[in-house]
Amino acid sequence: MRRLCVLFAAVCLLAAASVACAYGKTAADLYPQEVSLEEMQREAIAFIDEAMLKSGDTRRYTVEKASMPRVVRAPEGAVSFVPSLPYGVRFWGSTAVYMDVLVDGKPFRTIKCQFKVHVFDRVAVAARPIVAGQPLTAGDFRFEEQEVGSRGKNFLTEQDEIVGKVLSRSVSIGAPLWRTMLKLPDIIKAGAPVTLISRVNGVEVKIDGVALEAGHAGEVIRVRNTSSRKVLRGRIVDEATVEIVHS
Repeated sequence: MRRLCVLFAAVCLLAAASVACAYGKTAADLYPQEVSLEEMQREAIAFIDEAMLKSGDTRRYTVEKASMPRVVRAPEGAVSFVPSLPYGVRFWGSTAVYMDVLVDGKPFRTIKCQFKVHVFDRVAVAARPIVAGQPLTAGDFRFEEQEVGSRGKNFLTEQDEIVGKVLSRSVSIGAPLWRTMLKLPDIIKAGAPVTLISRVNGVEVKIDGVALEAGHAGEVIRVRNTSSRKVLRGRIVDEATVEIVHS
């Protein structure tokens, strides 16, 4: 509703400006007061700061001006601003802050200001070249602050979630370790003999089998029943046991 009122006021002001020009008056005559863009920018950034505080996000961030109007004129009177963040604070692209400009408490117009919000976090990077499949130790990585942007959830920030895992691909020194790269180490290799366990209606049967794929604990892989030669799917229990998955 407020936005509609501001839009209506803007349309009226444009109409008034056209009438003024027709009678030889300039926009400066109609709107003699130049609005302080510095104050507008300060209030917009303060509003972003408030939104970040309310969000509970404790990561370090900076705010950079991306787009502001070159000049804003208004009628005589006390100017104040009412900011809003209709799309929230974004860590990618631009964050739009809409500033409702009020003169003597009455809506005059709305200005769209754009800012770049850069957010930083302490993330894991390779301390040395790491080969894919190599179990990670604390000495393989270090933590350093980097800008994370919209990919923040994919960065690794805790040692416990890294040590003992392996990477799906090799990385060079200084490269960030992505969450999507991490996996548990394989405990069964392709071609390894395994015991297949089948449970049906409370009855457990154990048979000899062969793993057709490598995999980690809990992963579902293809296996072959040594006796029947039938290919099945099973979930890895430990280094020598696979439980058949019945569809």
